[in-house]
Amino acid sequence: MSSKKKLVALLLITLILTIPIIVLIYSTIGTNLSNFNYLWDYLLVDYSINTIKLVFMTIFFSLIFGVLPAWFVSTTDFKLKKTYDLLLYMPLAIPTYIMAFTYSDIVSYTGPIQSFFRNYAPKFAEIINVDYLQIEFLSILLSLSLYPYVYTTCRIAFSRIGTSYINLSKTLGLSEFSTFFKIAIPISRAAIFSGLFLIVMEVLNEYGAVNYFGVNTYTSGIFRAWGPMVDIQTASLLAVFLFIVVALFFILERYVNSKYKFNYAINTSVRSYFPNSKIKYVIINLVCLVPIILGFIIPVIHMLKNILKKSLNHDFLDVLSLTGNTIFVSIIASIFIIIFSILIQFINRISKSRFNKILGDVVSLSYAMPGAVIGIALILLFTIVGKFFETLFIGSFLVLIYAYVVRYMAVGISPIKSSFEKQPESIDQTAQSLGLKTVNLLNKIYIPINRSAIIIAFLLCFVDIMKDLPLTLILRPFNFDTLATQTYEYAIEEMLARSSLYSFAIVFLGTFMLIILKNILNKEIDVS
Repeated sequence: MSSKKKLVALLLITLILTIPIIVLIYSTIGTNLSNFNYLWDYLLVDYSINTIKLVFMTIFFSLIFGVLPAWFVSTTDFKLKKTYDLLLYMPLAIPTYIMAFTYSDIVSYTGPIQSFFRNYAPKFAEIINVDYLQIEFLSILLSLSLYPYVYTTCRIAFSRIGTSYINLSKTLGLSEFSTFFKIAIPISRAAIFSGLFLIVMEVLNEYGAVNYFGVNTYTSGIFRAWGPMVDIQTASLLAVFLFIVVALFFILERYVNSKYKFNYAINTSVRSYFPNSKIKYVIINLVCLVPIILGFIIPVIHMLKNILKKSLNHDFLDVLSLTGNTIFVSIIASIFIIIFSILIQFINRISKSRFNKILGDVVSLSYAMPGAVIGIALILLFTIVGKFFETLFIGSFLVLIYAYVVRYMAVGISPIKSSFEKQPESIDQTAQSLGLKTVNLLNKIYIPINRSAIIIAFLLCFVDIMKDLPLTLILRPFNFDTLATQTYEYAIEEMLARSSLYSFAIVFLGTFMLIILKNILNKEIDVS
């Protein structure tokens, strides 16, 4: 493959990923100012305050649930360490909207908590009989589903600190508490911020939970303008505002990661830096069990209770059908993402292209774009394309799959890029000496060597696409539902018990995939 062909291929992929945003921004040029004035006077301030408030409160609770467990699991040996390490990752299998639907059912007036107090402690019944559909409670629920992002990044960072820093802290007479705040946190600052960045992107992307709780954010505003109001101009303007917010967070994340870099002194032979004690053992169990119980065990038990309670009223054939739909679109989109990711990294590997960094930022920014933004952008794009070809593209599988690829490309490319970069230059030299052609080099060397990373990338993409709600709601074909959309539709109609089976199907699939993923990760990075 010539250098020109490689460059053309990279430019084409970049165009595929960026054209929705280009179209979105272009569509706002010449927009009627009355729309902007309406946004500014009645919507924008409320949306901005609520969005920022929800983001920072979710960050706060995610840090509480994610950082300390990662520290204890990484630096202390105890009996349930491996079990906790797996279970602390599992809330990622529960989408944010399912977490919100489940807990709103648990704490409702007819739910188990309030029913218990009315029956056995009536004096306290009036105290807890409050409206839980508030932004503060929502932020806690979102953090229970999203804290694994922080836990995962901190888990890896803490495990790689090594003995040199720990021994230095002991020489200086620092306690474990002081070592945590004065050494571990500063060294792991970039990793912590990377996890928080992912959480911010997920909160900005959230629709199902915020709409159910009645919280006005940019995303809910986009759906409201696009849906009941049928006002694509207002939806486009809100999408642009949301994109600007996302871009600012993206720039901040890049700045932090470039500024705070440390050389880790890795010593994988040391598994525990700090001695264990009875008091510490109790603290460790409490710190680890609280997010596990609240973020995974209680929601799963409640879903199973509803399923068994309404077992005769469930349409199991419909669940199987929607499970098939969900698996189908997730597999197809994930395959396209993996193909693009492999091609990008392979071309960059053999050509040493300077275009790599730009493309990397573009891909990362595509993941940062909320589903609602991409959805509105693609509606605008394919409305234009459809007029040109006299074909209706909106509401087709083609557009839906394309949307998934744009939205989740960064999820797939990240582990593949990391794996490609670990391979020594001698591989390329050996291949050239053997006279391997470009295609054979890819098929016989790079794909087999990076097989684990490819599997990890596929699993990550599958789980994210399977859980997706905003994009699917906007772009799904007519009469086509997934487990996510059906769960949302039943929940929004206050049929939470009926939605439990669909919710559990999502959680079961996600948990199964995450267990496989965690086993592969443990083998790859040896942090168990």
